[in-house]
Amino acid sequence: MDKKECLKIMTRCIAFVVVFSMLFGNATDLLMRHDDESNEIHAFYSEPKDTIDVLYVGSSPLLRGVSPMVMWDEHGFTGYVRASALQAPSVSYGLLAESLKYQSPELVVLLCDNIFLDYDYAEREGDLRRGLDGMKMSKYKLDIIREVTAADERQSMLSYAFPLMRYHDRWKEIDLAEDEPTPLLEHSFKKGNVYLRDIAPQEYPENFMMPTGEAAPAFNESAKGYIEKSIALCKENDIPVVLLHLPKMAWTYEQSIAVEQFAKENGAVYLDLDREEYRSQLGLDPFVDYYDQGHMNLTGVIKVSDWLGDWLDMNYDLPDHRNDPAISESWNADLALYKEKTGI
Repeated sequence: MDKKECLKIMTRCIAFVVVFSMLFGNATDLLMRHDDESNEIHAFYSEPKDTIDVLYVGSSPLLRGVSPMVMWDEHGFTGYVRASALQAPSVSYGLLAESLKYQSPELVVLLCDNIFLDYDYAEREGDLRRGLDGMKMSKYKLDIIREVTAADERQSMLSYAFPLMRYHDRWKEIDLAEDEPTPLLEHSFKKGNVYLRDIAPQEYPENFMMPTGEAAPAFNESAKGYIEKSIALCKENDIPVVLLHLPKMAWTYEQSIAVEQFAKENGAVYLDLDREEYRSQLGLDPFVDYYDQGHMNLTGVIKVSDWLGDWLDMNYDLPDHRNDPAISESWNADLALYKEKTGI
């Protein structure tokens, strides 16, 4: 075979790969479920390298309860929330480790409630995919996929690596003539926060956060191990850690004390916003500021973020970038859009 014939074959092969990749990518974007969580997790990658001061990682109370834009407006430090509903501890660790390859935050805030969670990978595939579908392929994502598929043989590594293999049946649910491929979100003006507007009046349980004399539930050993790994990883990078508990009515004094002791043993700061001293400062109204018993709505998010921003600014030496045009221009543009969308 002469060189001309070889070149022709190579050209055809390259053209086939390019066309196949384009078709495969468009089919994935058309059929894949792009929910808010996977979009916000993915939009993190557009943040310029080493421009995020505070990284927040954890499950849905964090996703719904903390707004980096409110803190930017009041204090000028940047932040990003990488959270998803019922986020598995392994996913939290993977997101943290991956994030530190893109950013060098001054502080990491970890939601710690999942230390009590017995996470069943087989029952929580939907929640897993909300966290994983927005992540780029990396060593950290592959490690999580290996753990998930080892625990549940019905889930395959290929379906996580190539989501089209999981969502191909969705062609029955969409209008192929009208629906267009929608890629994952590239930039977020919300910086990972997915706020909820609905109001569901709540009442604090009787004797909420009062000592009962009963023992706290045992930590889940796997969850505990991943949180310990997360704290150790931050220490390796000289990043202080705050273990955060956000307002949540299914919480007890005994759980709070147990996590506080765990934080001390691991050299982290513990902040529990359900303790009376902080609840009174937050000024939350259970009839107005909750979406449900475990999540804030938009008014609650603003109150929590306003107070938490003050606390972080007081306790950590976080920079104020509001006079730095390299950062403030894009953040102020996002803030204007955030205010327009939220009406605050």
